[in-house]
Amino acid sequence: MSTILFPTDFSDAATRAFIYALQLADRLEAKIITLHVFEKPDISGLIQVPKNLEEFYNSIDLYEFDNYKDAVPLLDKIQDEQGLNHLSVVHTLHEGDTEETILERAIAEKADFIVMGTTGARGLKEIILGSVAGEVLENASCPVLAIPEQAVFDGKIDNIAFTTAFQPQEKKGLDKVLQLFEAFSPQVHCVNVDLAHTEEYHHRMDVFSADFVENDNVAFHVLDGTDFQTVLTKFLEEMEIDIVAMVTEKRSFLEELFHYSKTKALSYHSRTPILSLPAVSL
Repeated sequence: MSTILFPTDFSDAATRAFIYALQLADRLEAKIITLHVFEKPDISGLIQVPKNLEEFYNSIDLYEFDNYKDAVPLLDKIQDEQGLNHLSVVHTLHEGDTEETILERAIAEKADFIVMGTTGARGLKEIILGSVAGEVLENASCPVLAIPEQAVFDGKIDNIAFTTAFQPQEKKGLDKVLQLFEAFSPQVHCVNVDLAHTEEYHHRMDVFSADFVENDNVAFHVLDGTDFQTVLTKFLEEMEIDIVAMVTEKRSFLEELFHYSKTKALSYHSRTPILSLPAVSL
């Protein structure tokens, strides 16, 4: 059985993302491990800790547990409303740095997938949640599906966009996408944005697509434009794309065309979920 790790802060964005996790778990015959991470304030630098502050510090565990205990039934209710009570869902609570704990638990639980919500950077809460999702996208050792708060899951995944700069590992990434979402039978659109306006990109796409010519569920597109996000966003809307997938390689992720910062920006602002496929996992 596959394992989906679902980090949650019990926000509206995370709650909506839980629906994706449930539906994916149902189709993939996977179990879900939910993860709520909390951090204690650092008082190690204080020479003397006032008694009331020490009491506050010591009370955080109980406070977090009480909040956690109250929030978990909301997830159980969503699972019931989705008619997916047959799924195995285990709820966990851990103390630590949010990003580090998510990455550590993904390894410890041997997660095949991380599904998490992300929001636009419009305020302190959003920046914190958004940056965590962005850092997990970059550093995770397994695929990560980041769900924007505006995304609404209709139970189907009909169209997936897979961005490429014609790198060898991306063929493995495309195979991985076809494997992960086989149960949904989607059309996968392999996309490159030609910012140079040359025929070279069409030729490179022809070479890249040669290994997939017999797969009717894969289509290949070279889009012409001057701005990556504008061109890709228009394509996503016109093709009614359900997920944007891309291979990520830390620090050197397609530096010129599909730079990591663009991936993170898409995860903050797009209404379309972003699937990050770490090159190390392929």
